[in-house]
Amino acid sequence: MKREDDRTGGATVSFLDVIACAFGAIVLLVLILPIGELGVLADSEPVNVDYGQLVLQRQTLDSEIDALAQEIEENQRLLQQLGTQTSNKDVKAAEVRSTIASTSAELSRLQTRTTATESAIEQLRTRAAQEISATPSEYAGIPVDSEYVVFVIDTSSSMRSIWYQVTSEVEGVLSLYPEMKGFQILSDEGGYLYRSFRKRWMDDSPQLRQRVLNRLKTWRAFSTSSPAKGIKVALRDLYDPKKKMALFIFGDDFSGSEDLDEYIQSIDQIVESVNVTEGTMRIHAFGFENDPYQTYSPLRFSILMRELTQRHGGAFLALPLAERTLQLPPS
Repeated sequence: MKREDDRTGGATVSFLDVIACAFGAIVLLVLILPIGELGVLADSEPVNVDYGQLVLQRQTLDSEIDALAQEIEENQRLLQQLGTQTSNKDVKAAEVRSTIASTSAELSRLQTRTTATESAIEQLRTRAAQEISATPSEYAGIPVDSEYVVFVIDTSSSMRSIWYQVTSEVEGVLSLYPEMKGFQILSDEGGYLYRSFRKRWMDDSPQLRQRVLNRLKTWRAFSTSSPAKGIKVALRDLYDPKKKMALFIFGDDFSGSEDLDEYIQSIDQIVESVNVTEGTMRIHAFGFENDPYQTYSPLRFSILMRELTQRHGGAFLALPLAERTLQLPPS
């Protein structure tokens, strides 16, 4: 038969066991917690963790890492550029060396050509010196690029007093043109030395030159010591734009009373009237010194001739009075 428990309303042993176990567990917790990593000593301050500061530090570290990464990339680019520049420098250095080599070769060729040119120049100088020594020095500076030569000579009495010098100068001028094609001689009034050759050129030859010089020595013609008319006749009768012509004026005096500017203009009008082409005609002049008692105005003649020759690409020579070994030609 089952025995009933007579005790009622009291605590059982099992309940006390549970309470004891629970208390023991609390004691164990109290004893164990200070020994762990997160335990807090009774006399210590609590540890406060600032997560915001940690995040800020992390962001700072991330920024520094990014900066270092960018610097590394920049250095890598610089290294690559330096490598490229070094390669380019090598290429340029090779190009410079090639250029120097070709320049040296060209310089050598130029030096050879210079030597040959200097030799040729020296030969030309020698030839020029020989030609100059054979040509009277008073003719230096007269261009001799014409194919045809015409003389307009003052045949007045004052010029006849130095006629030997005049004819000598005509011969000297002719010697400047050893290969000319034709020549002619007129007085300052426009009269021809040979009427049979009027309005046409005399073909040049040694024989004809000598005949002309012989006839010139005894030539007498009327003169007013003013060459304008002779210039007009020479240009009107003989000028040809297809032929290069030189006109030589010989005189010692200008007896005209007109203004020099007007006289120059009148000659310019003559030149214009025959349509002289530039480079096809030169005017040269020889001024002869003479006895002042026999001349009217040699200074005006010099001024006139200087201006005239400058306008027309020529030269003016003032010649001193020569010793007179021969006076008037025979009548």
